[in-house]
Amino acid sequence: MARFTRTVALRVRSIRTFAVAAAVIGVLALGGCTTGAVPGFDGIEPEQTAAAAPPPPPSSPSPDPSPDETAPPTAVPTPPPCTATTMSVWAHPDDDLLFLQTVIGADIAAGNCVRTVFLTSGDAGRGADYSNGREAGLMRAYDVMRGASTPWAAQSVTLSTGAQTTVWQPADDPRLSIVFFHLPDGNLYGQGYPATGELSLAKLAADKILTIPSVGGAYQLSWGQIVDSLRELVGQFAPTTLHTHVPGSAQRWAKGDHADHAITGILGRAAWQAAGLPESLVRYAVGYQTVEYPPNLAGPLLESKIAAFRAYAAGDSVVIGCHDDASCLALPRFGDWLQREYTRTEAELWQ
Repeated sequence: MARFTRTVALRVRSIRTFAVAAAVIGVLALGGCTTGAVPGFDGIEPEQTAAAAPPPPPSSPSPDPSPDETAPPTAVPTPPPCTATTMSVWAHPDDDLLFLQTVIGADIAAGNCVRTVFLTSGDAGRGADYSNGREAGLMRAYDVMRGASTPWAAQSVTLSTGAQTTVWQPADDPRLSIVFFHLPDGNLYGQGYPATGELSLAKLAADKILTIPSVGGAYQLSWGQIVDSLRELVGQFAPTTLHTHVPGSAQRWAKGDHADHAITGILGRAAWQAAGLPESLVRYAVGYQTVEYPPNLAGPLLESKIAAFRAYAAGDSVVIGCHDDASCLALPRFGDWLQREYTRTEAELWQ
């Protein structure tokens, strides 16, 4: 990473209707960092939407302040060497818990380094209180997976592209990092939300917009700059395994997924290719469409996944009623996703 601004230690602190026409969403050439609509991706086919989410609760103070932008620059502490590192790139806070938790949990238990990256704030047009709650919930979930609840510390890290990311780590465990880009949540079909100017990664991919600002407008990125930002993180983290969403251009596997997932998968794929990562190290997590697959998690694996998700759900006002294993599994769609995890290799995407 190029420039770093350290902040004070802080305690920790979506998604789901008028579809953008499928032809609007294109995908950029996966090997480069130039702008231009990407061939071979016709968009996300509309699916039946879940019941409308309840209105947001009355405004309340954010659970945690934002990192102090005025703190003096300082070097990031060098983390201990990792015998293995799992890096994953996601659209929203909770995608990792729904579509890859058993892998991440096993890596944490094995003592591996885990670096998790989120492109959007997962704000769902609901504002900072909602997205902050999701971030805090995410760190509670990682506490469950690591078996500790020590404070997390935030650091503002500016990449060479100008992306001003926020990196959270447990104060006593530098093996874990969660990186937030805080780009706008793009809504189910990529139509965006009025609260964030109806902007989305899907519109960026389709050349409907040339750049996308972070929520709050601290910085903005072109398509190529997002790819370069992720490539820079791949170089920094040196993953021995990289996971991301199924790219939307792999239509056989991506059909029915969230537009943000599909575009994040394309960006993640472009980044690891630009970084020269061997494809043997890459796996793609199947998203929403796993509801059509047979359940493949049970017993202790399922119990550990539910425990992590339940800790997260306490901070997500849309996920209501996840209090124990039975109630979490009874949640529409979420219960189905909890019982399933499927990944595909690069070769399998194009068979």
